[in-house]
Amino acid sequence: MILEVKNMKKSFPEAGEVLKNINLSVDKGDVIAVIGPSGGGKTTMLRCLNFLETPDSGTMIFDGAEYDLRNISKSDIYSIRKHTGFVFQNYNLFLNKTAIQNVAEGLVTARKMNKKEARAKAELALTNVGLADRLDYYPNRLSGGQQQRVAIARAMATDPEIIYFDEPTSALDPELTREVLDVIRRLAGEGRTMVVVTHELEFARNIATRIAFMEDGEIVTSSDPETFFSSVNNERIEQFLSNIKIK
Repeated sequence: MILEVKNMKKSFPEAGEVLKNINLSVDKGDVIAVIGPSGGGKTTMLRCLNFLETPDSGTMIFDGAEYDLRNISKSDIYSIRKHTGFVFQNYNLFLNKTAIQNVAEGLVTARKMNKKEARAKAELALTNVGLADRLDYYPNRLSGGQQQRVAIARAMATDPEIIYFDEPTSALDPELTREVLDVIRRLAGEGRTMVVVTHELEFARNIATRIAFMEDGEIVTSSDPETFFSSVNNERIEQFLSNIKIK
């Protein structure tokens, strides 16, 4: 097991309790699709897993080491982040840097890698997402799908143990969505460990090893895709699925 979270909670002054009691485990090679209605806490959970938001309480076990989330230190957060990658909804690229500079930047500044080695790793990562011919393009010359693939390459360049995806296709039209999902599908086929917040249910059904359904700040159920989509015995989940067309 790479990651286990127990009783994780998070509140905001303006929104109250957003995460009520999150329990989640992630094994090596898992692809966990997190689905559910908007406002259920999916993005907040993902951000807390990578400490973009600090949880109020709970326990995390990462690579065998246990952490108290209420009192976790900055050095422990940095240590965990060195083994994770995060792909945002809206790419979060540096607009004044080329594709290869966007990918190499973190390797140089955060990982203290020399520039030559960082560029080589960045070039390989971009090639692996089909952008070998766009290394020196700035974001404004790339489509939304290409920008998101740069963001995926940036996450992959650090060789993370887990990659978190926060609705990676939500800002894309259907054609560009397919190209990004194809990259994630290929990563799943390589055995990469991923937690993917998504509204693409057909995609989740086809690539996930486990579906986690979230509502009102809690993971209501977690099961393999076949069980989840064919024999759910939960009225709220059945209602949610009935409102979304799945092929």
